[in-house]
Amino acid sequence: MGCSRDAILDALEDLTTEELKKFKLKLLSVPLREGYGRLPRGALLQMDAVDLTDKLVSCYLEAYAAELTALVLRDMGMQETADRLQKASQAPHFMDQYREALIKRVTNVDGVLDALYGKALTEEQYQAVRAEATNPAKMRKLFSFAPAWNLTCKDLLLQALKDTQPYLVDDLEKS
Repeated sequence: MGCSRDAILDALEDLTTEELKKFKLKLLSVPLREGYGRLPRGALLQMDAVDLTDKLVSCYLEAYAAELTALVLRDMGMQETADRLQKASQAPHFMDQYREALIKRVTNVDGVLDALYGKALTEEQYQAVRAEATNPAKMRKLFSFAPAWNLTCKDLLLQALKDTQPYLVDDLEKS
């Protein structure tokens, strides 16, 4: 399990039954980042802390799920729990943590680029990466744009890698 996932689960397990119910209701109305959808109300209200954590992470990825959870907790007046969650989940992003391994091991760079085109990469950036001769060179070029990326862009890259190379991502997460 990831650091953020564990931190979200810990925060949600600390809530009373009534607080968890209130959390779910507030989650239905909190403003979401562009590109993210709401969890279905019917399914959401039936979930316990473990199921809700899994759903948050699968829909929003770990970093944004932790940020969203902390936002809702603060909205509920639970500043201390939100602060604990944020502190526990501030491990480096997957893309930063495994940069070197990704440069060496990603084999389907074009599939990743296609997923990022128009979302995290401009036409010019897309073409610059495609112009590189080898996969490691393409990944290095792709990572050269990363310092200007926000968390959403990094999450998009992670999702693209999960979609195109799930076994690599799984292997790195377990290491």
